[in-house]
Amino acid sequence: MALAALTPAAAALISEVRYKISAGDLWSAEALVEDYQRANGANSEYAAGVTWLARGAFTLGRTDTAARYLAESKKIEATLLAKQRVEEDSFLESAVGASIEVEAQILAARGERDKAVALLQSELPRWKTWRIAARIQKNLDLLTLEGRPAPGLDAQYRGKPVLLFLWAHWCGDCKAQVSTIARVKQKYESRGLRVVAPTRHYGEVDKIEHPTEAQEDEEIERVWKTSYAALDGVDHPIAEDMMLSYGVSSTPTLVLIDGQGTVRMYRPTRMTEGELSQRVEALLR
Repeated sequence: MALAALTPAAAALISEVRYKISAGDLWSAEALVEDYQRANGANSEYAAGVTWLARGAFTLGRTDTAARYLAESKKIEATLLAKQRVEEDSFLESAVGASIEVEAQILAARGERDKAVALLQSELPRWKTWRIAARIQKNLDLLTLEGRPAPGLDAQYRGKPVLLFLWAHWCGDCKAQVSTIARVKQKYESRGLRVVAPTRHYGEVDKIEHPTEAQEDEEIERVWKTSYAALDGVDHPIAEDMMLSYGVSSTPTLVLIDGQGTVRMYRPTRMTEGELSQRVEALLR
């Protein structure tokens, strides 16, 4: 295929923008989004692209630029939301969730943590889709969860330190984290550490378009026995409420809880063995 055929209208905008941002090339990412808008108008995919620009600018330390992108995205989202519901458009859903996330991050970065928390708390009951609610809860947890009682922790897990490994059966990063979790478990279980791996139904089973919960349960167990064999014997309950309480919009999510049931670490991303071991060591002293 000729390069000229790869127009912004035909290309996958979000993947292209993410690629440019990951390379630190924010201005090329912005050019892609602008070209897309000229070809397609200010639709929901454009809004999602602008929120990726906001996320990228914030990650690169360009808070004022992130705020500029955020204002543009929120304006487009308001127009789109007057005509349709977020449940009807995955791009719009992504844009709304990311906008709330970036706005809270900007407030916190500017020293306005209380305003960031208030924003997230006010937005949480407004949105009913899992992707938005979990993303809001994740950002709320990042600001408030450490030092507080662990939500949803079953009484059987209290009294000893617990590492929660929150995962999804379709998640490649979760599978990549398994060996680290297994080695940390082996290293520290004699000193009382317990690993628990909650998950949830996602309505996804390979080669089945609309699976039942029973079919997904079978898929979860199949994946656990194959891709998570190193964690054989670890409890892995289906825990929908727990997954939401810990804002599992990013997988894997790792949570370290002390013997009194207090959260000592909340990390909605992968961790290295050295970093995780250091946190467990500190807890066990």
